[in-house]
Amino acid sequence: MIKVRSATPFLFVIAAAVLVMPTVLNLIKGPAKTPGVFDDQYTLYQATALSQETGKPMLVLATADWCPPCQKLKRTTLMDPVVVDWINEHTIPVYLEDGASPDEIASLGVRSYPTTMLIQDGQILASLGGPVGSGQFIKVLGAELPASGEMVSETQP
Repeated sequence: MIKVRSATPFLFVIAAAVLVMPTVLNLIKGPAKTPGVFDDQYTLYQATALSQETGKPMLVLATADWCPPCQKLKRTTLMDPVVVDWINEHTIPVYLEDGASPDEIASLGVRSYPTTMLIQDGQILASLGGPVGSGQFIKVLGAELPASGEMVSETQP
C-alpha cells in the first residue's frame, strides 16, 4: 500500500518563510539613512518655537533603527519627491530616533514605531502608524492642515 503524506507541514514552512522574508531582508540591509527632509535636525523644542513663529505644524517622525517597518517608511514614502516637497512646503519636520530621543518620544505618548504625527500648538492633529504609502501619507496628514480645504473663490460670499 502507498502511504500519502500530508502537505500541511510543507505549506506551513513556505508560508512562514514568505512572511518572515521582508523582515530578514530589512535586517540584512541595515538601518536606512535618515531621509534628507530631516536635514535641518530640529529638536522638538526648536520646532515648537518655529511652528509658533511660522504657523506651520510640526511633522514628527518617531522611529527606531531596529524597527523593520521604520526602515521601509524611510526607504520608500519619505524618499518620494512628492512627499518630500509636501513636507517642506507645509510642515516643520522633526526626526526623533528611539536611541537618541527617548524622552521626547515618551512625552508624545508614542506606543509603536514608526509613528508620524502632525502637531500644532501642543495638539496632535493627526497620527499615522506604520509604513504607509505616499498617497495615504499626504491624504491623512494633509486633511488636517488649515489650508488643505478646497480653494474658495474671491467672488463667493
